[in-house]
Amino acid sequence: MSIYVIFTCKSQPDKLEALTKILNQAKIDFPNNVKGCEAFRVFNDINDPCTFTLVETWASETDHKKNIEGMLASGVWGHIASHLACDPASSYFKEL
Repeated sequence: MSIYVIFTCKSQPDKLEALTKILNQAKIDFPNNVKGCEAFRVFNDINDPCTFTLVETWASETDHKKNIEGMLASGVWGHIASHLACDPASSYFKEL
């Protein structure tokens, strides 16, 4: 059974264009290259262009956590976090 990660973040205004490029590339890269990632959707708030919500579909919570560990170890997460205005929020969900 797949799990869903819903992740919301806010870009620094001067980093909006760069973060948008990162997220658009992730939509392509994650489902095709990251073990366990089944889908990666990015939504942009119509009323606040700096706010993004990601809806990720993963084969398991373990696969998602392994990906996060890899991003932390490689420095990729640090690069992404440098674009954010504040800490992101995320949770795991199951479909009813």
